[in-house]
Amino acid sequence: MNFTRTAAITALSLLALTACGTAGEPESAPEATPSPASSSAAAANIVQPETNELAGEGTAEGARAFLFHYFDLKSYALQTGDTAPMLENVDGANAELDAAKNLEAIYADGGWVLGGQPKVTDIFITTPEAEVVDGADVTALITVNTGAYTEFSEGGDVQEQRPFTPGGTTYTAVVVHADGAWTVTSLEATPDAELPQA
Repeated sequence: MNFTRTAAITALSLLALTACGTAGEPESAPEATPSPASSSAAAANIVQPETNELAGEGTAEGARAFLFHYFDLKSYALQTGDTAPMLENVDGANAELDAAKNLEAIYADGGWVLGGQPKVTDIFITTPEAEVVDGADVTALITVNTGAYTEFSEGGDVQEQRPFTPGGTTYTAVVVHADGAWTVTSLEATPDAELPQA
């Protein structure tokens, strides 16, 4: 009889300890669903784009992968006002720094941006492959289609609008690879740049 009672008490004690161990653990919160910007609210729960190993390689293909990723970070910044991930990949590139400051100011004042995200259609590394080495300037032409852009104030008033340009535009970038990573040292819209012949 004593053995049965002891076994029952031990089982109850184990159950109590198990319950105590799990009761204080927070339940994992469900991931918030991303929602794009609208004319009445800023985007929410936008996930920062991830890079890949190729984007760190000091090759022409690595430069292309990096630039695709960089434009993804520009798109993320437009949707969120969070320019830090983009700026971590910039060294110089005054036009990019100015654009980031303007964007930060919009969001700091309670405003937001709808659209305007750059969609890269192609990237041409114009520096000869043999010259794509650590520390060297590597030049690229980037064809981009940018969606219609609308900037809103905190109260939802339209501050600026830019239409969609069907033909897109071309950017010229200069990037440099050092210490296992690329940085943008220059990025400018150059709509009259001639693209390489296929």
